[in-house]
Amino acid sequence: MSEREVLEELGFTPAEAAIYLALLETGSTLTGPVIKKTKLHRGTVYQILQRLEEKGLVSSVIKGKKQYFEAAPPEHLLDLLKSKEDKLSGIMPMLKAKNNASKEKQRVTVYTGVKGIRTVMDRILEDLTPRGSYYDFGVSGLFREVMGPYWELWQRRKRKSNIKSMVIFTEEQRRSSLVKEYFGEARFHPKEFQSVTDTIIYNDTVVLFIWTAKPPVAIVIENKENALSYKNQFMFMWKFAKK
Repeated sequence: MSEREVLEELGFTPAEAAIYLALLETGSTLTGPVIKKTKLHRGTVYQILQRLEEKGLVSSVIKGKKQYFEAAPPEHLLDLLKSKEDKLSGIMPMLKAKNNASKEKQRVTVYTGVKGIRTVMDRILEDLTPRGSYYDFGVSGLFREVMGPYWELWQRRKRKSNIKSMVIFTEEQRRSSLVKEYFGEARFHPKEFQSVTDTIIYNDTVVLFIWTAKPPVAIVIENKENALSYKNQFMFMWKFAKK
């Protein structure tokens, strides 16, 4: 790696690096030799020399009404680097705090069997009572089939707590007892989009129910950004589903 490339990694612009190296080679000098060595425009050279002076990397002196410039000793670069490290160390705790605050905590829990899934369903009602709401797609009727009488109990508790829901069924279920007894707003999509994985989104949580697994499984994902992503996906499907 060349000297200029190293200087650029330290934060020098290409023009600053060229002028600083030129001054190291010439020693105390007028701007003419610097312009000749760097092939930069006179105005550009003056601007950069002023900038390097402000950074403490160049000094100047007037001799006989002429201004001479000289590069600061290379050792000064170590002081400059140390100063930057000190400043970075000073704000490091704040940077870490901001980084930690921006990271959404995520927790994934897996429940198996009828009892495990009942725990999940009870928690949904508890989290949404009263007058909460959730979004549900991939509804196949397997919830009622697998959970038996608990399905009807869950619907009654939803109604009592006035928990709202937006639910997407398949078109063939439109006139079924499942839809008639389901407490919530319903829409329908074609049968070819049917899924055996039932997905419920509420608050900052997404629950995936795999009813066909032996035993059935519920995967609870608690993450704000993930829940928002699933909700957006649901609203897209809801927009094109039929009433």
